[in-house]
Amino acid sequence: MTRRLAALVAAWAILLAGPTLVGPATPVALGHSQLVTSVPAAGEVVAVAPESIRLVFSEPIEAVYTKLDLLDATGRTIATGIGAPDPADRFALVAPIQPLPDGVYTVNWQALSAADGHVTSGFFTFGVGNVTPPPAGGSTPGAGSIHAGHDAGTAFLETESRIAGDGGLLLALGLALVSFLVLRRPGSRGLARLVAACLGVAASGAAGLIVLGGTTVGLDPVAYVAQSRAGALLGARAGVTLAAAVLVLAVARRDARLAVAVGGSAGFVGLLLVAIGGHAAAYDSPAPVAAVAVHLVAAAIWLAGLLTLAWIALGGAEPEEPLPTLVGRFSALALVSGGLIALTGAYSDWVQTRALVALDTPYSTTLMVKSGLAIAAFSLGAFNHFSGGRPADRRFRPRVVIEAGLALAVVVATGVLASGSPPALERPIAIAALPSSVVPGVAPPVLELAPGRPGPTRIVVQLPTAPEHVTVELLLQRLDRGGSSRLTLAPEAATGTFAAGGALLPAGSRWDASVVVRGRDGSEQYRTRYAFALDAAGISEGRATPPLDPAIIIALVLLAGAALGVAFALGGGSLPRVDPAASRVALLGGSLAGALSGALILLAGPRL
Repeated sequence: MTRRLAALVAAWAILLAGPTLVGPATPVALGHSQLVTSVPAAGEVVAVAPESIRLVFSEPIEAVYTKLDLLDATGRTIATGIGAPDPADRFALVAPIQPLPDGVYTVNWQALSAADGHVTSGFFTFGVGNVTPPPAGGSTPGAGSIHAGHDAGTAFLETESRIAGDGGLLLALGLALVSFLVLRRPGSRGLARLVAACLGVAASGAAGLIVLGGTTVGLDPVAYVAQSRAGALLGARAGVTLAAAVLVLAVARRDARLAVAVGGSAGFVGLLLVAIGGHAAAYDSPAPVAAVAVHLVAAAIWLAGLLTLAWIALGGAEPEEPLPTLVGRFSALALVSGGLIALTGAYSDWVQTRALVALDTPYSTTLMVKSGLAIAAFSLGAFNHFSGGRPADRRFRPRVVIEAGLALAVVVATGVLASGSPPALERPIAIAALPSSVVPGVAPPVLELAPGRPGPTRIVVQLPTAPEHVTVELLLQRLDRGGSSRLTLAPEAATGTFAAGGALLPAGSRWDASVVVRGRDGSEQYRTRYAFALDAAGISEGRATPPLDPAIIIALVLLAGAALGVAFALGGGSLPRVDPAASRVALLGGSLAGALSGALILLAGPRL
């Protein structure tokens, strides 16, 4: 059996390496901090030369590397490496320019995301004066891409570095907690050395990301750490984990129990830095970061516990305590951790994609694969929980190994996702049509605003069908101060989508908007009205929201579960088929984490 299980582990290792090799053959820059709109807009012809060029991105940008070049129609460079982030808007780059003569101009831009440290680049054209309108396109937004902007080699190295960095932290924290709560013998020097090794792997992963990040933006590793938020967070991770690894080894000579606690604490700090340095940091709200932090801590317990049981199963020898006893303790932690993983994971998925189930982008597809692997692992875990590790169940040991392999596959999928671009922040915000203007039985046009924050805005209208020879106009009337404007939207391909850039929607404004569809002869076919308002954070009224907001439902489930868990634990209750003491610890700890994340989601969650 030991040989068969070893062969199974080897097969898992080969299968797990496969997804990390997936990457584009050429470096195409899409996704991450993608350009959403600009002033002048792509394809726009302005009568008067602008005094500056303003670019608005989907994620906050870094001053280092985020710049633009301006070229004339002959390809001659007029300005290079200009622009700086707007102090009042961390999503915007502003580049003052000299007066421009009439002509067509090209803007080549490059950006470094302050949220996750990824780089992007692209271009667009605009005209000044009496010129033929240039093409409205340019670089195509790549919402939901995976490994965007990377060749296959760089994508592989980044994914492996993320798996090493994140996996090392998960195991450092998880093994410490499992040793205290499940094995109940954390005073082993061997365990302390193992935790130190996990921290060393985590430090090497962070160092690899620093080197790759600096190379991508043309900086040495020290400058990358000093001049960018992402680099500083990675530097902190590398420093904390490396210093902790050395300290754990030194302390283990005198007090192995304290050494393991120090290593677990360092793993916890490192996971907090991972949460702060990921996609969730692109939001102003603390709720997404808190949800990711709870998700990671719960995953650390689940992963380390499974690997510990799998190691015992592979060894073939009986542990110091009966296997059913260990399974009963771990099951208490796994049941609570699994619930937190599922709920916080669902919330993070909703925040990053605005769809709980979707296959419309590579990112969403990879996310569904990850979710499927997690569901398979949880399902097998439930079966193993009820079997209880009884000696009569000869298939329990291989099932645990398979479950651990599925958990490792989830970690690999997470590493791939970390290199991807969540589509939520790149998608425009839909505005609800006023019921009084909707023809019964006829689907109204979809009006969307990108990025849905105050400032320059791209208007997108999606008609319910793709009619030919129609003109789409948007009439905007400002209600709080007066004034109106009319925009003619340009068709995009033959999909029934019409768009225009350049609209300026300030904070504190209220609007009445009408989408007017005209036929070939210019006669009005129909119009649909919309009303919306903006505050400093974004669209405050008028959003087209689902009847039941998944974020609110998840928050309420977390809060209700926390209340029930505390009451159940304090009342002397115990989860089924588990160790009562472990059940009480799991319920109280999980309730605290669930209450914190649920309250933040409910009270301070971002608008979606």
